[in-house]
Amino acid sequence: MKARLWNRDNDYETLVKWWNDWEFGIVPKDCLPKDGIIVEDDNKPICFTGLYSDPTTKFCIMEWTVIDKSISHIKSHKALQLCIDSVIKMAKEKGKRLMFTVTGKEALHKRYEKYHGFKKTESNVTTFINDLNNNVRDLECFQDDEQWELQHGVNKGN
Repeated sequence: MKARLWNRDNDYETLVKWWNDWEFGIVPKDCLPKDGIIVEDDNKPICFTGLYSDPTTKFCIMEWTVIDKSISHIKSHKALQLCIDSVIKMAKEKGKRLMFTVTGKEALHKRYEKYHGFKKTESNVTTFINDLNNNVRDLECFQDDEQWELQHGVNKGN
């Protein structure tokens, strides 16, 4: 297993497939960060996380962590370990002091605290998004199941 820098143009379709497999919704390509890590096993991508980083601040955001749904639990654990550790290393190399992330997935809550040194800071938040130009046709990638169900009037069945 190895980690490499991601390429937004070459790797985007892989992420789209994974997001579809997880019924997550598609993050618009131009909303993804230029920095990120892809973990590969036998030259096959299996995991991703992105790093939003502005050179004018010591703060960064890790986001869009996703894994190939078809890999084993053991392999996914190792891939996530390598991927997140690699993004943390990247952030440190960029001189960042604080890394923020957010997830509704309980398994990631535990992972972030147990293996990666994150501290839980909030547990009862509501997030918002504003489509500034009214041109993003699908905001599903920003919604949890509850909001998706309210918008669509159906139960996702997860």
